[in-house]
Amino acid sequence: MIADRIRMYPKAARNASSAALVIIGVLAMYSWVLSPHVGYLHAMQRFGSVVDRVAEEKDRICSTLDVKVSQWKTVQQELAELDQGVFTAEGAKAFVRGLLPLVEDTGCVVVLADFAGNGKTNRIEEPNAPMVIDVSHLSLIALGQPDQVSALLQRLGDNRPRIWIDSCQCDFSDGDSGQVECNLVLTLYAVENRKEPSGR
Repeated sequence: MIADRIRMYPKAARNASSAALVIIGVLAMYSWVLSPHVGYLHAMQRFGSVVDRVAEEKDRICSTLDVKVSQWKTVQQELAELDQGVFTAEGAKAFVRGLLPLVEDTGCVVVLADFAGNGKTNRIEEPNAPMVIDVSHLSLIALGQPDQVSALLQRLGDNRPRIWIDSCQCDFSDGDSGQVECNLVLTLYAVENRKEPSGR
């Protein structure tokens, strides 16, 4: 019956119907087969640009990280050097307690030691750093043979944390003993943690 009806239509109508069926078939094929692939390709293009941006951002972050790591290593090295140059508060007290035995170990005799009277201590509070710096000045006069005084100066110079020798005046003592009197002013830098105000 359907074939009879189709035969009744003029040839142009039949051709139009056939063309319509072909077009519908092509559109259906496009929707089912090609359209998902085209959509996938568009998505891949967009994804590719996102990947490129992410890669650029990763490179930028890596270069920034390299700079930060380099700065961190520099700060670590400076901190290690600072640790060699400053005492802790307890370490400074221990050094002062052990200074007279250190002098005597070199064979020198302590003539005068002023760790409290004229020895001055300054406290420096650094607002941008969590520490308080104590600066102590110590006066010491030691008497000994030249090699003993030299050994004393060597021991003080080699000490870590560092002892700063602000002044050193050596004179031969009176008499023919050949002994040298060494007048020293030493400075110690000690760091302690800053105490937080009680209101915080």
